Amino acid sequence: MHSWLYSRLSRVDRLGLYIHIPFCEKKCYYCDFASYSGKRALVVPYLNALAKEIEAKTRGRCFDTIFIGGGTPSYLSSEELVILSGILSGVSRTEECEFTMECNPGNITKEKAKVLWGMGVNRISIGLQSSNDTLLMDIGRIHTFREFRDNFLMLREAGFKNINVDIIYGLPGETLEIFGKTLDDVAMLEPEHISCYSLIIEENTQFYVRRRRDTLILPDEDTEDAMKDLVTSRLESLGFLRYEISNYAREGFECRHNRNYWEFGEYIGCGAAAHEFTGGLRRENIRTVEGYIRSIESDSDAAVRVHENSREDSIEEFLFMGMRLVEGISLNSFKSRFSEDIMDIFGDVIRRHMGDGLLVIEGDRMRFTEKGMDLSNHVLSDLILTV
Repeated sequence: MHSWLYSRLSRVDRLGLYIHIPFCEKKCYYCDFASYSGKRALVVPYLNALAKEIEAKTRGRCFDTIFIGGGTPSYLSSEELVILSGILSGVSRTEECEFTMECNPGNITKEKAKVLWGMGVNRISIGLQSSNDTLLMDIGRIHTFREFRDNFLMLREAGFKNINVDIIYGLPGETLEIFGKTLDDVAMLEPEHISCYSLIIEENTQFYVRRRRDTLILPDEDTEDAMKDLVTSRLESLGFLRYEISNYAREGFECRHNRNYWEFGEYIGCGAAAHEFTGGLRRENIRTVEGYIRSIESDSDAAVRVHENSREDSIEEFLFMGMRLVEGISLNSFKSRFSEDIMDIFGDVIRRHMGDGLLVIEGDRMRFTEKGMDLSNHVLSDLILTV
């Protein structure tokens, strides 16, 4: 391991734990995550394997954030969630640990909410995507907006005071008016956080197949640009602050777990397809449920890829992740980590894009301008180091 890298990345002030639950009731047409339907019989064997990996990887560590994602973690029954709660009872956490679990409308119940509360979950992330029931059906969701609203209010009654809502725009058949209503419908419920992403057509999805067959009718580029502009203007007018390219929060409710990713922090990953980054090493677990269970049962290690970051890897990741934040990156932090001033490496590129009105340096921070946010990929492609 490179000594320079380990000394700068082995921070103990923040450590995240990600746990992947790969089960779903139904695969959405746009989803390319490691999620599987029709595998309920494997839930308990999977949890048993997960228990072994979590115990091995979390021993002696204390976590500032925990995030249970999927898949659909709320697909688990109350009894299965109790098993998961028992597994996590031995994981050491900071007093102010942010503990998030993803949920889908349609499979959240009062009983499950009670289990989550007892488990220590204090932040819920609900996947809505749209408030239009026709669009929800067309993208493969299993719920209506009314079910979402009822579940949201039920979670409030159960005591959850930090709720995120996921929205996707640019959906097939979506108009600017339909999308604007989704933003208003969600804002009326007053969540603490809203994540709003543009639809990306990924390989190995039903939408990818339909696009290749020319049967997927998407909004045109001008309409999608108008939707993107509407997100920021509408949400900021309602008191949500944009702190990352696709994320908006009320003051004090930014997602600390995701922010740790963007700030190049360390995290442990457990479960099928989980990623982790500690001590300069990136590890990725096997993607399938069956393969994960077999790997853990045979040698307690499900990793299929292990990569030791080079200095160049880490510089690029620091920039590519950190520049997603509206506040950008700390220049002093860059110099502290990599023992070199950023201008000595990228001075010509940075000055050029400052001249283009895409980047700005204010005090210790370099960030994108509003125009630069829209062209971020163009700028970041110039910050790739040739090795």
